[in-house]
Amino acid sequence: MKVPTITAMEISPVGLRVTFESHQTPEFYSWRWLQDHSQDPTRHDLITKQRKVDTFAINPMVRGVDASIVGESIQVTWSDNSEPGQFPIHLLADVAGLVDFDTPTTLCQKIAFEDVVSTDDGLTTWLNNVAIFGYGLVHDTPNSHAGVETLARRVGYPRETIFGGLWTLSSEMSDHNDSAYSQTFLEPHTDGTYSSDAPGLQMFCCLEREGNGGESILVDGFAIADLLRRTDPSAFETLTRVVVQSHYVEPGIHLTAKRPVIRLDHAGNIEQISFNNYDRAPFRLSPNQEQEFYRAYTKFHELLNDRNSWRVVRLDPGDAVLFDNWRILHGRMEYAGRRVFIGCYHNREDFESRRRVLEETKGATRA
Repeated sequence: MKVPTITAMEISPVGLRVTFESHQTPEFYSWRWLQDHSQDPTRHDLITKQRKVDTFAINPMVRGVDASIVGESIQVTWSDNSEPGQFPIHLLADVAGLVDFDTPTTLCQKIAFEDVVSTDDGLTTWLNNVAIFGYGLVHDTPNSHAGVETLARRVGYPRETIFGGLWTLSSEMSDHNDSAYSQTFLEPHTDGTYSSDAPGLQMFCCLEREGNGGESILVDGFAIADLLRRTDPSAFETLTRVVVQSHYVEPGIHLTAKRPVIRLDHAGNIEQISFNNYDRAPFRLSPNQEQEFYRAYTKFHELLNDRNSWRVVRLDPGDAVLFDNWRILHGRMEYAGRRVFIGCYHNREDFESRRRVLEETKGATRA
């Protein structure tokens, strides 16, 4: 991660104001918050990263009397002469929402399997592509279950679901009652709408392919939702408010979950798309709400199925795609012949953890 540049600091009776180069409005940190979050060894375990300070015993009268930049941190001297506080600049920018990972300067590109599994640079490029574009592509993956698992575990451990950890996908299989196990056209959708915690990421790798069709469809749901917000604010608001129930039912399994099609974070940013009309369960609304919902739901569906917004990718043997299941809707063109994939899910936090570790390692190497 890049360390943000500070252009100004101002001490006030109630806290510290910090101005970052990338953001003209000063960020404010109260003295109590700073004491509670100091990274100095007396208040913070440098190994476990756990808090050592007794939050509930902090003296609310203690003030900062001086603040200076020391290396990549701000050091604060306290009015009670206790151990100076240490605050990594990156931490202060991060909690203010001003930090992002380094991003690739090139368009989304295929990365060689060997680069991903053998080098941190290759893995970083692949994962950054997912973070920036919503998906990342790999080529020359060994044509085996073991090869695909090796690739998957570079992201994190495959998430266990009703389908297993790593699972095989083919129309010749009948393991589950799911439209994915067919040769029909599949409209863009997200997976796991029936799960309380829908998988954060999904990976597919092609092992075998014979015949015609079967290209994968990728659609940026965040971009479509943003387009809806700009062109039809009422429909956007409806899809952030109405809670949709979804389910997955087969012998011995009945999963169900509820959430809006467009989920926002505390700041109003689009955080998750949950759209899968195949798995939508019956639920009722009042007559007025029902009319609003169907209009908004239909409009969103129309935008998703505008082929000008699609990225159509043909995965041949050895090709793999990893995509953000909270952002990217995926589908499949109809096909004839034989098409065998191995797939898996990953937890979102494991993907994010891997990126942080890679960036921290990169930063430590630069230092």
